[in-house]
Amino acid sequence: MQPSIVLQKIRSGQTVITAKSCYTDPELVEMIASSGFDAVWICLEHKRVDVAMVYSLIQACRLGGADAFIRVRPSNYTDVLHLIEAGARGIMLPRVKHPDEAREVVRAMKFPPLGARGFDGIHAEADFGRIPPAEYLAKANDENFLAVQIEEPEVVPHIDEIAAIPGVDVLFVGPSDLTLGLGKFGKTDDPEMRAILEKVVTACKRHGKVAAIPCSSEQVKSYHAMGFRFFNVISDFRCVSTGMKAARAAVEI
Repeated sequence: MQPSIVLQKIRSGQTVITAKSCYTDPELVEMIASSGFDAVWICLEHKRVDVAMVYSLIQACRLGGADAFIRVRPSNYTDVLHLIEAGARGIMLPRVKHPDEAREVVRAMKFPPLGARGFDGIHAEADFGRIPPAEYLAKANDENFLAVQIEEPEVVPHIDEIAAIPGVDVLFVGPSDLTLGLGKFGKTDDPEMRAILEKVVTACKRHGKVAAIPCSSEQVKSYHAMGFRFFNVISDFRCVSTGMKAARAAVEI
């Protein structure tokens, strides 16, 4: 079993840097994974991806040496099991409004006594049956991580309770949806939004969890000073879009 790079960084007090893949191209995902990022964020919430392709994307992360960090659809948490078995190290849970939603996913991700996950030790996570069952059970519980997204106004009163849940490792703020829900789209410096960010950081510090946020590379230092330790700083879409614009502008006559 490949150990989780993200958890290694978290447990040693280091900063986590990830990149998002917007396209279902295993070669592109492998290139991102092999570029020095700790994890590649793959989104299944906003895209419908064939199961075989999802497996290929997870495999590309493994080959590139980064964690596969999968955002699942909020309406179907049963999707979690096959992703973990295929070798995804992290799960991102979007649109959470209540702590019970996070508890349900922890139960799906963790073997007893931490959860209620069923055993099937023949997949990539178990080194295709080559890891002894007892060792596999212990390693799987220790190497899988869950990031709960803080992006709904309804979840704000429950931030501390979610951070306290065993099996929740990261509180991942979604600035776009959170400011949208607050009626302040894009205003990440609004006092109400800043207060929520501080609440996330405080809850994470209190319960030994990690605060995460997507941002530009220029914003990392300021968020790091606030207490965030996990950043998504780029996506393949942004690289392609920025590169195309720059190339076209460079030859403007």
